[in-house]
Amino acid sequence: MYERVDKMNKKVILILIIFLMVTQINIGFAEDIDAIDSMIEKHIKNSNLHGIGVGIIKNNELIYKETKGIESDGDKLTSTSPLFVASLSKSMTGLAVMQLVEKDLISLDDPIKKYISYFQVESKELSQNITIKNLLNHQSGLSTSTNLPDTENDASLKERVRALSNLNAVSENGQEFHYFNDNYNILGLLIEEVTGKPYATYMEESIFRPLGMNNTTAEFSVIRGKEVYGHKSIYGFSMQADRDIVRYDIPSGFILTNLNDMVKYLSFLIEKNPKIISDNTFNTMRTAAQNSEYGMGWYIRDINEGKVIEHSGSLPGFNAHLALIPETNSGYVYIMNQNHMFRNINGNLLKVIRGKTDFNHFPFVLVLRIIALILLLLAIKDIWSTFKLTKKQKSKDAWIKGSIKALVMAIFLFWGIPFILTNLLNLNFSYRYVLTYTPGLAIFWFLAIAIQIIRLGISIWKLLIKNDFTLITK
Repeated sequence: MYERVDKMNKKVILILIIFLMVTQINIGFAEDIDAIDSMIEKHIKNSNLHGIGVGIIKNNELIYKETKGIESDGDKLTSTSPLFVASLSKSMTGLAVMQLVEKDLISLDDPIKKYISYFQVESKELSQNITIKNLLNHQSGLSTSTNLPDTENDASLKERVRALSNLNAVSENGQEFHYFNDNYNILGLLIEEVTGKPYATYMEESIFRPLGMNNTTAEFSVIRGKEVYGHKSIYGFSMQADRDIVRYDIPSGFILTNLNDMVKYLSFLIEKNPKIISDNTFNTMRTAAQNSEYGMGWYIRDINEGKVIEHSGSLPGFNAHLALIPETNSGYVYIMNQNHMFRNINGNLLKVIRGKTDFNHFPFVLVLRIIALILLLLAIKDIWSTFKLTKKQKSKDAWIKGSIKALVMAIFLFWGIPFILTNLLNLNFSYRYVLTYTPGLAIFWFLAIAIQIIRLGISIWKLLIKNDFTLITK
């Protein structure tokens, strides 16, 4: 009798222990979700984000998939809302190229000209030498800092590649890293030439459909047919961005998807699938090239837990980022329908998959608006002092000094700063980039240049008056 009771008690105790363990796990999981939610909400507030979708996988389990904010039409942003992932498209194009390598249809060390006979840049030698691997690694020797051609937005991949015929090189192939979108557009054309299929068709059949990414497309007509608008931020105020779909840039930056599909893509990158691509090929893609931190469609860096494999994507009005730690089977992805240079959500999402909760927050909007107010007051002061300059009577030497000072400042603002950013800091600078991603900064920058040009004009005008007065007196 006592033995039966004792056995029953043991069973009850065991059930209670299991119940408490499960309850504790659920409580901890709920606390994690609450902490992540709170962190993202703070980012939305601090950066005045229009809309964001976030997916997080930790230790091979999906622990978070949420969207917050609204679409451009005012409807609630959902996990099925179409969004651009910008340069995350490169990893998908790279994946497709590596499939062709595994099928022995191409070799990484083959020159691209072997498959695209009409491929040509300004240097005939470079045209012959650029390999498929060079393009994947962004070591083609080509760069956005040279004479990049203007091409119509609806131009095909073939038309775009032909337009590169006069492009100047910045280095030999395989020597230096230069991030260049057209490297991956050329690879998109390679897929077409080798398979005999349109890029969009191959991606649909070999990447998107096998991964269950049923709402992801690289088809230009489909992308253009969807009314997907992003937003830009001017000192924290969200404004709808212009909608420019660049057909030839689809392999490098215009694949259209949604959060649901990107979570599937993240899961594939973590768990892998030999039916899509082998582990060895994955490792090749995730190995940085010589003198570089870039592999094949991915940046690679080391942390305590292992390697971080990641890539960002930026378009006018959109921003995305995907990162994973293969050693812990963890990763995250986010997509925003707003873009701005200032953001720090990446660091906090990386902390989540590393099991940390000491999140960092910065009141970007508040600081930007304070800076805007200061710049506005300085601009008003400069405009007022420029106006007063017209009333002043100075010596000829003073006006000469004033004109030289204004000319030097105008040259420094217009050419000097871009030169420093491009050549000394190795940033791909362009005025178009500044206008697109930091329009608030651009307003005051161009205003500062305009003020110096006006000051130069006033000084020259005063000098001419002085000379005329001197001649009349004589």
